[in-house]
Amino acid sequence: MLKSYLAIIAVSLKKIFANKSSVVILLMQAIVPSIVMFYLWSIIIKPGQTIGGFTRNQLVIYYIGVNFINSFVWYAIDWELNDDIHSGELSNIIHRPIQLHCYYFAKMLGDRLANLLLLLPILVVGFCYLFVKKLVQVSLLTLVKFAVSLILAAILWFLFSYIVGSTAYWFDNLFFVLIVKEIVVNLLSGFYFPLEMLPSPMFKIISCLPFKYFSSFPIDTLVKALPTKFWLVNTAIELLWICLLYLILVLVNRRGLQRYSDVLG
Repeated sequence: MLKSYLAIIAVSLKKIFANKSSVVILLMQAIVPSIVMFYLWSIIIKPGQTIGGFTRNQLVIYYIGVNFINSFVWYAIDWELNDDIHSGELSNIIHRPIQLHCYYFAKMLGDRLANLLLLLPILVVGFCYLFVKKLVQVSLLTLVKFAVSLILAAILWFLFSYIVGSTAYWFDNLFFVLIVKEIVVNLLSGFYFPLEMLPSPMFKIISCLPFKYFSSFPIDTLVKALPTKFWLVNTAIELLWICLLYLILVLVNRRGLQRYSDVLG
């Protein structure tokens, strides 16, 4: 069983490297927004000025970090699941001796690993530049906490995105639903701007939802060097969200596959 999943990871990884256009698009998506945000916020915010508790350097690193985090976390499983269900491709997958959600998770791992390998040289150069210019001071403990937050963010994103994509079992076309979902999630996760910039009541409400763990929390862990106690509390809450969404995934998956089988007869 493990060999099957490892094979899926390997195929997904090789597919990214084989598609040269995907490689170019990935690099452009990661580099161009980062450069734009770097110069934009360097000009807008004066030295010593803060916005939402972020200094100029922190805000620049925040936006660069969010773009790179998305390259490792945000896998379009909902779009893929929607396409596979309505195209009939799902029939070929469910007859394999593997669990459906594990199959898609393995595909995501291969795809994200490819992204990591492609962007690793850029990340190394970027971190070296930040350290040389003394734009950021990161301890080993902070890097460990950031790595853990990033891994948990990927797991949480997969569970949430899979559940959303599974609604395709009951609806004919999720195109507009998925478009709206991406806009809302980008807003609530801190992709467009740090959540700390929002009014306090709205920030408190959004903080109770799982979306901040997709982008905001991992990058805050790195940029703001969150106190260990605060980080542990939020990580525990994130783990609870992961458990809850996994239970929902299992339920939706079971009922969705039953409906899929009934429709096919």
